[in-house]
Amino acid sequence: MSLMPNDDFVKLFQARAGLTNDGKAGRDTLAVLDRVLPPKAPVIPDHPKIPRTHVLGAIAAEQELGVPASVSLAQWALESGWGKFMPAGSNNPFGMKARKGETGPTVIARTREVYTSGPNKGKEYYIETAFRKFKDFGEAFIEHGRLVGTAKVYAPARAKLPDIDAYVDVLGPIYATDPDYAKLIKSIMRSNNLYQYNGLRLP
Repeated sequence: MSLMPNDDFVKLFQARAGLTNDGKAGRDTLAVLDRVLPPKAPVIPDHPKIPRTHVLGAIAAEQELGVPASVSLAQWALESGWGKFMPAGSNNPFGMKARKGETGPTVIARTREVYTSGPNKGKEYYIETAFRKFKDFGEAFIEHGRLVGTAKVYAPARAKLPDIDAYVDVLGPIYATDPDYAKLIKSIMRSNNLYQYNGLRLP
């Protein structure tokens, strides 16, 4: 246990006892406390529609990989229907597909896609494809953050940060075939106050 420097102890005692009258007592007290007390744990608000584990997972992904927490949470909401849908047994609420050459467990599920070019542009179609499987949702948030936070294909989106809306505008067409994907993500962030989770740090 470290001891408080003697000068700090005297200043703190005087400030608390009201023995100084030069207007600096309050500032001295705060300055001393900032030096000798451990930092306060950040206040991370709960969300009425999102499990706290997911909020913390999104903050952890931002802290480790730079992906805005608001975007991770909005993608979770959109991809999983607020936690109602995902490939069975996958713990993969982001709809992350297994990429070529990628190792790790997978599950097979039917997914909706949209043609982005050609005579069928804009039309929906369905395919059976392999999705990544995670041990829990914490791993899912980190791996999702690793994908969009490090993969070369998402570099143009990352270059738009710290402008989060501009980041989403570039991310959307890369991440999904739905032409309205970016618009939907931004709408979810705005209407559900998800921007409040950006920039927070875990203890």
